[in-house]
Amino acid sequence: MEKGTETVVDWMIRCNVIGDTDRELYRYALHSLLLLVLPLILASCIGFCMGNVKQGIMLILPFMVIRKFSGGYHAKNLWVCLSGSGLLLFLCIMLSLYVECDWKLATATAVASVSLIVFSPIENENRILDMDEKRTYKRITALCVTFWGLLDIALYLLGFRIYTVCFSVGILLTAGLQVPCIVKEYVKRPKRESKCRLT
Repeated sequence: MEKGTETVVDWMIRCNVIGDTDRELYRYALHSLLLLVLPLILASCIGFCMGNVKQGIMLILPFMVIRKFSGGYHAKNLWVCLSGSGLLLFLCIMLSLYVECDWKLATATAVASVSLIVFSPIENENRILDMDEKRTYKRITALCVTFWGLLDIALYLLGFRIYTVCFSVGILLTAGLQVPCIVKEYVKRPKRESKCRLT
């Protein structure tokens, strides 16, 4: 992805669309745009192959919005990220087709929502947040989770059960991708505490 964004930015500079001084700004903007749009494209393609484009899109929407601020597991390699994301989306779309819209799904969604609010934001090694950013991201995550949760309930009450299931699975996916980071943090914590006691 880095090479792709670099190639596009170089092309824009050669065509005098942007100046060389704006290289870093446009590289970052293009990279951010790709990261934002890629999950939607991937979910649409997988949904299309399965004959369920709507479910793919409905499932990925809460994930895209919440994940931007909540953070979670990130693969270090682009191809691992794409193949892993593709597999996860395929499994989630399959799940959304077979899971029932009942109290078990509602309970799982509520637990995932609380987990997202409590543990967010989870930092990426490439992007360390300061205290103000952490507070802001936590507030935005709580607002996003609340918005999608209320929308989920409204769709259920209006009888759009399939979309309720898709939004719930999207919330579960977002919370699920935080679990490896949460476990890793709790495994590290006792080691750090024991080192502090020794010094």
